[in-house]
Parts: sequence; structure tokens; C-alpha cells
Amino acid sequence: MTNDNTFLSCQFPLPPIAKSERDCEVGPTVEESAKNQSSWRSKSYPKSASSIYRKRNRDGSAVVAPDSFAHAVGTFLSSGCCVIKRNVLPSEFVKSALEKATNDLNLLEDELQNLRRKAIQTQNSNLLAQVSRGDFRELIDRDGGRRDVRFQLDRFPFSAQGLIYNPVVFPLVKELLGGGDVCLLYTGVMWAKKTNDNDKCEPQHWHGDGGHLFDHAHLPPHCINVFYPLVNLSAENGPTEFVPGSHRLGCFHSPTERQFGLCCDAGGAILFDYRTKHRGGSNTTDTPRPVLYLAYCKPFFKDTGNIRSEQSLIHSKSISSPPWVSRMLPGQAAEMGKGFENTDQGDGNTATTSSSKAATTGSGERWVLFRMNVEIPDCEDAKTITVYHGDVANEVSSQFVSEHGLDESFVPVLQGAIQQQMDAVAA
Repeated sequence: MTNDNTFLSCQFPLPPIAKSERDCEVGPTVEESAKNQSSWRSKSYPKSASSIYRKRNRDGSAVVAPDSFAHAVGTFLSSGCCVIKRNVLPSEFVKSALEKATNDLNLLEDELQNLRRKAIQTQNSNLLAQVSRGDFRELIDRDGGRRDVRFQLDRFPFSAQGLIYNPVVFPLVKELLGGGDVCLLYTGVMWAKKTNDNDKCEPQHWHGDGGHLFDHAHLPPHCINVFYPLVNLSAENGPTEFVPGSHRLGCFHSPTERQFGLCCDAGGAILFDYRTKHRGGSNTTDTPRPVLYLAYCKPFFKDTGNIRSEQSLIHSKSISSPPWVSRMLPGQAAEMGKGFENTDQGDGNTATTSSSKAATTGSGERWVLFRMNVEIPDCEDAKTITVYHGDVANEVSSQFVSEHGLDESFVPVLQGAIQQQMDAVAA
């Protein structure tokens, strides 16, 4: 175990490990989160400790006075978790995400019941066992009455720029992962709900989503989970509970009294290190508790500990169920208040990958699908868009429009052209 507690490359101490939920609260100021402002980041970051994190009183004594961004980075590195209480996602966007997630869960549960009846009628014991385990690509049953859903994540609202490149969360995640390239490892919706009136939604077992890369030294984060609750999280509906500091090498099994849940409004955000000890709390209410989650990681990381079944629950040709493909996120964070519009065309049935046989796990390895020249008004030379395996048309078009200062109305037009070519490559 290492005793190193320096704050990234800046040589000053991290804040103490959180002892309460309040110690984990971070977020931009009201001015920093105003609409049409640039994404959350410290313009002076990083600087020396004397100018960013440690100031001095008139008598010369040191006083901790971080800006909001530096405070968030320090809190996360120290405790392995932090919470932004509200206003990370707009309320209308949360409403859309909740509606989509609810419809998806209902559809998948209907499909599960159809398979159960088929297994009983055909006396297929293997299929019945799989149904009973809830072990499919789109849906996995986990302990504590959790249902982990990954279904049609290429559609709005799950594909929105404001979510993937969130103006508050993405700059923080990128900084915590070292400031370089970032991979979106996976995303989904975790439900905590009773399966019937007689069941209880118990708390999960304590666990970490993954371990350390090496045993000789504590290293900065290599994978970060972001939770966006789609309903208000309270002590009654099973917020995720954490053991702050347990992400540090050698501390996972250390006895501690520090364990508590992190609550926030719908559309707030909870971030935690992949290595942090945590569990889903007990939902004592009759109302399901859905949380949208995204896992960001360094490009080299491949998650071999959380493998899902490749067997699809969907057998109807009329229902699209593309496999999830990890992808690199080379773009920049969206601006405050932007990126939450629905740019899907038609039924939104866009593909995240050029092949239904593509691997569903991985570190975001990229290869070129095609290149497209785009004529820009008042620009002599055409600009080239390079589209890679695993890219999403909405993301590529939105990033291009943002990079070249084009009107947002150009996004769906370009998105349609890119999607058409992606479909042609996949054919």
C-alpha cells in the first residue's frame, strides 16, 4: 500500500476522506453552470498548490480554498466517490430517459415471460434455467432485486451529446482519467424494484466493480462509473452506499465506520472509482428506482470481470437489439444546456456498430469504416469526417458541427448522411 496522497501532479495534500454524505458534495457554481457557458472546468487548472488549492491568511497560516473543479477532483481522488446533487441533466431530458427506460423494461419483461412459457411448453430445461437466472445480453438479474438493462442504447435519449459528453461530468471524468483519450466502456439502466408483492428489494452485497491494475502501488483511476438517477434518490428507495477511501490499494477490507448512501435529485450525478467498495441500498418503497449509468475508462482498459451473456432475449425481427460496442470519445464536452435535443430520424433505429457480430466488450479498439468529405459554407476546402467502428452517427455529426461552429440545424442532416453510409457498410 502506498501512502502517496498528492493531488495528481500538484504537490499538495488531498482533502480528508469523506466521513459523511455532505463531504462528498461537489459541483460547479451557479455562474459556472449557467446556460450558454462553456463546460465546467477551471480556467486556471492545473496550477501550483499556492494558487489553486492552498491560500494563506494574513497571519501566514494555510487555509484550504479550492475552486469548484479542483475541489471535485480532490474529493474524488481522496474518497473514491462524489455527488453532484442536482441540475446535471435537464428535467425534460430526464423525463424522456425515464419514459424510454420504462418502456424498454416492460418490453424485455414481456419477452422474458414469453421465453418462460416457451421453455415450459417445450420442456427445455436449459432455456428455463437461463430465464430463471435472468441471464441475457439485454437484461441481467443481479442480487438485491436489481435488473441491469442494456437495450437500444444507440437511440435518443441514451445517445444524446449532452449525456455522453455531459458539460459537467465529462470534463471531470476526463481530468480524473489523466486528461487524454477516454473510452465509453458501457452504459445501461439499473433498476431496483420488487418482482412481486411478496418480495423485498434487499440491499446488494458489498462489492467493487473491479480491482487494481497492479499490486505494488496505488495508481490514479483507470475506470469511473457515473450514475444519473431518473427519479429522486432518497434514503427510502435504495441509494447506492459507499465506503469512502476503499478504492485505495490495501484498503478494500480495512475496518471502517465510514459507509453511507449518496442521495440526489433526478438528473443529478454520482461518480465513483471502479475500485470503490459499494452496494445498492434497500428500496423499501413500492416505486421502482431506475439509475442510468455510464462507465468511462482509459483506452487500454478491458473489463474482463463483468462479462455478460451474448445470448439475446429478443427473437422478433421487428425489434432492433444491437449489441453494445465500447467506443472512443475523441470529442469535447458539450456546452452548458446544449446537446439534449432529439436528433434521431424516423423511428430512431440507428446502429451503434457496423456488424451485429461485433464484440460486446473491449477497450474501444478502433478501425476506420469510411471517410466522408463535407462542404462547409464560406470555406474553400471541404472537411473530412473519419468514421470508426463503434461510432454513433449522432455523436460524430454533433462533434463536427461544434468543432466548425455550424448551426445546430445541420446536425440531423449530417447525421442522416453518416448513418446511411454506416448502414451501407454493414450491409
